[in-house]
Amino acid sequence: MKLIETPITSNVNLETLYPELSKQTFANQQAIKLYKLFAYDRTKIVYLDRFDTITLLLLNRQRKIKHDEVDTIIHRILKVDRKEVEVNVGYKKQILDAGIRPRHNYKDIIMIEYKVK
Repeated sequence: MKLIETPITSNVNLETLYPELSKQTFANQQAIKLYKLFAYDRTKIVYLDRFDTITLLLLNRQRKIKHDEVDTIIHRILKVDRKEVEVNVGYKKQILDAGIRPRHNYKDIIMIEYKVK
């Protein structure tokens, strides 16, 4: 499968793309230096660079994201092994428990954090 970077051709705000998710994920955090959007098969990937931390948010509306897909995404985007990052597989449950209901019905949401050295 191909990992494709989605071009951002206009001034897009992450809060307009993902309003509910941005309340939980992007609130009370450091300023965002750079963000990119990727697609891997049917999984959307939001890449956030916050100077000392890189966060990947994996979103899939049709099915659960497989373990080997997560490994491939980490290796291709971050160029590190899985043991160097924190993978939060239960992130969808955390969001739902916090009372946040995403606009779209996602089957799986995974958050990956990498502390830049």
